Amino acid sequence: MPYRLGFLGAGKVARHHARAARVLGATVTIACTRDINSPNWAPFCEEAPTATQMTDGEALLADSRVDAIVACLDWKTLPQWLNRLLELDKPVLLEKPIGLDLQSTRTLASRARSTRCLKMVGYNRRFYKPVQRLMDRISRGGLKAADVVISETIESHAERHGRDVIPHLLAFASAHVLDLMLYLFGPLEPVAMSAYAETGHAAPFVSYNGVLRTEAGVPVSLALNADDPTPAGIRCRFDDGSTWHLAPLEALTVYQGTEVIPESGTQNIRRYMPKVVETTTVDGDGKPGFKEQMAAFLSGEPGPAATIEDGIRVLEVIDMIEKSATHWTDWTTGRQVAGGRH
Repeated sequence: MPYRLGFLGAGKVARHHARAARVLGATVTIACTRDINSPNWAPFCEEAPTATQMTDGEALLADSRVDAIVACLDWKTLPQWLNRLLELDKPVLLEKPIGLDLQSTRTLASRARSTRCLKMVGYNRRFYKPVQRLMDRISRGGLKAADVVISETIESHAERHGRDVIPHLLAFASAHVLDLMLYLFGPLEPVAMSAYAETGHAAPFVSYNGVLRTEAGVPVSLALNADDPTPAGIRCRFDDGSTWHLAPLEALTVYQGTEVIPESGTQNIRRYMPKVVETTTVDGDGKPGFKEQMAAFLSGEPGPAATIEDGIRVLEVIDMIEKSATHWTDWTTGRQVAGGRH
């Protein structure tokens, strides 16, 4: 059981992982920052006071004082370490994205020397109690249809991560919900997909809307848009008349039946309100899912954790969505353009 951890990166996400590790009794022995004067070091030490600082990533991976690695590099840097981390003879928890495009990531993963050490990808939302509750319901059968909504706040991402991230937001930010979609519904294929280029940003972002289909033929609608005020979530409709809705992803609400509210003097319309029969929310201790994910990593029993193959499947579904779009709309001209990838 790896109790001595080395951190490749010491930013905000690394701090959440370090707190979870400390709560579970593990020791953060070493953390690697980009340079010795990194502004991340002081706040990281608040969560990992036992850690010593290092600036050489290769030296960290080789250090005998650590049993396992938690890789929390920025979105541009971590893919460059993928091959090295996969070949490392130590367990590794990799934050996403493990890659920015399907072909290069698949090639790197296929070339990596095989090891028997655990490699987990940090899709922590799989560990949410509401997600597990929904997964249990789906496994009992009767799913009729599902809706997946993703909204990306473009300027917010650009401010936090740089404008270069905008063309890669599906692999970086949308990937969390896309991974949940695959985790819950299994393999998907496109039925119909359209796209349109967002304007007003220095770097391009393309929104996608359409329908996918599970292997059992269940339709899954996808609305993946920029700056959509609709909360991100996943809604599932079952043949018993119930609707199970993750929105936000940290909360599950189950509806069954409808209550009719008659007209009144102040509301001269009849209203139909869905009846809530169950609610489930994540535990509020720390960043949701991080403690459960870290417990799985430390124990070597990954449970619902995402594998490297799962990370590649997310890139595959992104590639499929992009290529299957039959047209996209340039809203500067109102012109529809035929073709797939843009």
